[in-house]
Amino acid sequence: MNKLQYIARNIAACLCLLPMLLACSDDKGNYTYQEKTLITIEGIPEQKEYLSGVDYLDLKPIITSNIEGEITGDNPNFEFLYQKKDSEGNWKNICGEKDLHMLMNFASGSHICRYIVTDKRTGVQTLQLFYVSSQTITSEGWMVLCNEGEEERVRLDMLSQISAGRVIPTHDIALKGEDVPEMYHATQLGYFNSNWDGNVIALLSQTDAYTIKTSDEKGRNEFITIQDLHKLTNAHFLSAVSDPIVYLSSVVGTGTARRPDAAICISDKGNAYAWNTSMQYTGFESLINTSVRGGNAEFHVAPFVGSSPLRPTGQTVAVALLYDIDNCRFIGWVGDSEANKQVCRPLEDPANKLFNFNTGGMQLVCMLNVPTSNGMTYCIMQDGTKRHLYCINVSTKEFTQERCCENIQAPNFDKATCFAANLYPVIYYGYRNKVYAYNYATEETKEIITLDANEEVTMLKFNRFDYPPGIDGFSSRGSEMKAIYKEREKELIVGSYNNAATDNNGGTLSFYTVDDSNSGMTVTLKKDVDEDGAERIWKYGGYAKIKDVRYKEPQ
Repeated sequence: MNKLQYIARNIAACLCLLPMLLACSDDKGNYTYQEKTLITIEGIPEQKEYLSGVDYLDLKPIITSNIEGEITGDNPNFEFLYQKKDSEGNWKNICGEKDLHMLMNFASGSHICRYIVTDKRTGVQTLQLFYVSSQTITSEGWMVLCNEGEEERVRLDMLSQISAGRVIPTHDIALKGEDVPEMYHATQLGYFNSNWDGNVIALLSQTDAYTIKTSDEKGRNEFITIQDLHKLTNAHFLSAVSDPIVYLSSVVGTGTARRPDAAICISDKGNAYAWNTSMQYTGFESLINTSVRGGNAEFHVAPFVGSSPLRPTGQTVAVALLYDIDNCRFIGWVGDSEANKQVCRPLEDPANKLFNFNTGGMQLVCMLNVPTSNGMTYCIMQDGTKRHLYCINVSTKEFTQERCCENIQAPNFDKATCFAANLYPVIYYGYRNKVYAYNYATEETKEIITLDANEEVTMLKFNRFDYPPGIDGFSSRGSEMKAIYKEREKELIVGSYNNAATDNNGGTLSFYTVDDSNSGMTVTLKKDVDEDGAERIWKYGGYAKIKDVRYKEPQ
């Protein structure tokens, strides 16, 4: 092909394309170029906690279209839908309006919800997931055991924990069936965890004892009505027991996992019973205040059990310390065999003894278990008009004597009515309207709390979490709540009562932060912020006379 032929061929090709180019230039409306509609949803919190039967689920989302601007609820081009996933994984409709306003009536626990905005013109849906945690007033928080009025009717109150920033005082929450009589003279809130029965919470008094069941197997949901079948001696004893149980303690075996090995309870007559909770289909057996399994009572014990969740490395044997009130001596329970779990034996004095395990006539005032002090149990002894302090380590079956402080001269220590101990070598004690701190290492005493003249201290306590394996076992809580729980074990809880009250509700529950920098000899009333950012003072009234406090441990 020569050059002239090549040029002629290109001109012919261009002439053929010319009609098509002219046609495109004349096309005025065959194609439209429209921006894609994007919907955004704002104003729905990703996660929020509500109190069932009290709070309203109140959501007013802001819906915006990049084309039309804000979408209101009366826009005919859009549909709105709230849904919740049920226990079988199916989505159930809640509401078909743009905004949601409904009384929270979900079951206790966490629920997955979603909000759907549908453009009816195109069928395109925009979804947003959110999570709702529903609790009742008895789902979680501090259970507060009280004696009400001159008759000392047993009353269960709570300081309910709804979220980290919200706590609510509630009163007289234990519902009793018609077959359950009133209880009188409260003694303790008992707790233990069985591998087979889960959490067991016990309401103990001098007239009877009942377990408090919840609506879920793990014990985290709301309390249900107490019936006669919840009577402790009926539900968890292998043989009939007539005397009421006034004290109950969990005893830990394996220290690394804080696995409960047994529960020990004591009756108002001084009989003690043990339950091997590590085995299925078991319960409290015959009394253990004997040297022969299944034998008759050889002595009776004080209503205290010395125990610790701590174990040295390699130690897996559960041990407990008790006090024989007939012979005035310390006795030991060692769970190293099935036979030994159903008996107790007197403790023998070590060669380098600091005091006699056979005390020669002393009375036991109280035992204080200290989980954060390497397995220590503090025993306050009444010796005539004098009071001594015996410190016994119960982390192993050696029951090591660690300290003896005789004839303590701290102000009003000889008349004190309630005691507490925790991390420091300090015994906190209450007398009338004052709380004192006694450092047994330095013998320093300090008046740390002074209440109004009409008030009296009725209880001192450091809350100990017993759920195995401790705080880290609270699987339903994140790291933030676990850190809060750990700090709570260090707080001094004070129950007090205003004797000038005329309505049986003069009780106050207060929380105090212990000063680390002063070896525990200084406390301050706890303050933080609530869910709205306002200052919150941890002092709550409206209770009856407070006898005991225990946190309802979640799982």
